[in-house]
Parts: sequence; structure tokens; C-alpha cells
Amino acid sequence: LKEHFPTFANKSADDLEDLLRYEDLFQAHIDGLEQVQLTRTLEYELRVENESLAEVNLTSEDELKKMRDKVAELQMFASSLTTRLYELVQEHLDLQKPYSPQALLQRMAQECRQLDARSEAVLEQFREREEEVIGYSACDEFVKQYKQARKSYH
Repeated sequence: LKEHFPTFANKSADDLEDLLRYEDLFQAHIDGLEQVQLTRTLEYELRVENESLAEVNLTSEDELKKMRDKVAELQMFASSLTTRLYELVQEHLDLQKPYSPQALLQRMAQECRQLDARSEAVLEQFREREEEVIGYSACDEFVKQYKQARKSYH
């Protein structure tokens, strides 16, 4: 008994019988134990701390709700900005297409074909006139036109 319940070790047999007989006396003895008092003190401190945290949480509820609403609003704004960014990037890419190396090469090849056709047309006009007697000024004019057309081509 002394090893397992040291608080009852110094009690007489009559005291122990009274503790068993009277519940109030037993409860008073248990409440007087240092371990029980320490446990109840800790329980009280935990309850007070819990109530304090609950009060802080309840007072912060409105602020948290406002913050959540603000975050949702900012997310919507960020989403709209992201959408606008993608639109602008696409617009930028569309504007760049005519200036891509492939498009520029195609345009240059087309212009070369047109200039070549123009210089060939000038040559054909001169050849058609070949049957006529061509004067020095007509030859000079042909050379100038043909030279200008070939210069543009190159």
C-alpha cells in the first residue's frame, strides 16, 4: 500500500475506513493531493487560454472575411490581366507575321518576279519595234528603261 498509494500510508485504519464511508471526506482528501491540484490548475489555464484563442478567432472573423473577399477580388483582377496579356501577346504575334523571315522572303521573291516581268515587258516592246527603223534616241530610251528595271531587280 505504501509503495502504490503513498498518500494513504500515514493514515490509520479508522481514517481509511472513514474515507471509504464518507464520499465528501474522500473527495476532500483527493482534492488536497498536489498532483490533482496541479492537474486542475493546468486544466484551468488551458481553458482560459482556449477561451482567449476562441475570442481572438471570433473577433478576427470579420477581418478574415474581408481579406478573403479582397483576395478573391484580386484573383479575378489578376485573371483579367492574364487574359489581357495573352490577347496582347497574340496581337503582337499577328503584327509580327508580315515581318517574319519567311514572309519577307516571299514578298521579296514576288517583287523580284514582278520586276523581272516588267524588264521583260520593256525588252519585248523594244523587240517589237525592231522591225521599224529605230533611232538613236529610241535606243537610248530603251537602254535607260531596261537598265532602271534591271537595277531595281538586283
